Amino acid sequence: MKIRPDHWLEGVARSFFPGGNEMKVRRAVVVHFTDGATAASSVSWWRNPKAGGALAHVIIDRDGTITQCRPFNRTCGHAGKSRWRDPKTGVIYYGLNSCSIGIELANGGCNEPGPDGWDWAVKQPWFQSVNARHRNGGAETAWEVFYPPQVAACEAVAKALVARYNLDDVTGHDCIAPERKIDPGPAFDMAALRKACGFTGLPVVHRK
Repeated sequence: MKIRPDHWLEGVARSFFPGGNEMKVRRAVVVHFTDGATAASSVSWWRNPKAGGALAHVIIDRDGTITQCRPFNRTCGHAGKSRWRDPKTGVIYYGLNSCSIGIELANGGCNEPGPDGWDWAVKQPWFQSVNARHRNGGAETAWEVFYPPQVAACEAVAKALVARYNLDDVTGHDCIAPERKIDPGPAFDMAALRKACGFTGLPVVHRK
């Protein structure tokens, strides 16, 4: 996986969203799930004014198809109210939109009342789930798994980002905003992704 000088991945699909602010320094990759149906449906929602500017740099469908929406030197509205402590310096950063790169994975999330992603996913012949309890608490419930092509694509993108931008962390939305977010959740092997990117163990959960 190669990142071009203009901060776009080489050889992947694009669905360009203009805007964002200049991101002079990039600190971390933040992994999310869409809680939605397909990658295309999430991209379509992001273009709706009701989405309130939500957007990730990259979205990866269940079959491993990668779509980039904004170059990596521009900010995206993927993290929201969040906090993260630099493991090297101990400095705390707030509002991770300003200094992190968001990867969204098409996934229905967990079996909670109402999420369209879960309702859509369970009707598909390829659907698989796993029962687990989130490390941040809550009851054991069913979570849609992340499929091998999708996991492989996520690893390739994350490794390229860490290498190109000398990033300090690979973390989840549930670690930088644990009071309000549960993605990517226990069905995602975050420890394996971090190991592939040169980090160890699970990311720190940054609570208020």
